[in-house]
Amino acid sequence: MARAISEKCRRCAKLPVTEAKEKDCWVGQPCHVRRHGYRNRDRYNKQKKQQYAIVTGKIIPEVTVAVPQTPAAILHLYRERKDAPLHAIAAELWVGGKQVAKVEPVHCLGWTGSQAKQYSRDILDSFSGQLEECLLERFESQVELNPSQCPIRPCPLHPEAN
Repeated sequence: MARAISEKCRRCAKLPVTEAKEKDCWVGQPCHVRRHGYRNRDRYNKQKKQQYAIVTGKIIPEVTVAVPQTPAAILHLYRERKDAPLHAIAAELWVGGKQVAKVEPVHCLGWTGSQAKQYSRDILDSFSGQLEECLLERFESQVELNPSQCPIRPCPLHPEAN
């Protein structure tokens, strides 16, 4: 049976290496390996399933199918943890494999939860306006980023040098 995921290590894997090394729990090479494993977990699981299919003889022939050009909206949330306050929001609109539109990050300091939800609905509405035949009802995925990676300047987390 697989080892349980360490929530502390999963959150640390989101941080840049320089910040992760500053943590008290950093132990060097094992942390590098663990961070890489957490970041590439989906890819490794897919490879394992393919290897299992080869070993057991359950190889399914591949066929080529035209890929539909459906739109997908991705929401970027800058926050420490799921239960932490939201630092910033950004979004992207993709059609097929091409980025069509982007909403630059916006600070959410002082916003209530309902204001953040309304802002994300407004983003979906503006993305739907860009598409002629489709109405977006939800985000395909949410990407959580650490607030230390916030690109907005000035930012309370990145005081300007005087």
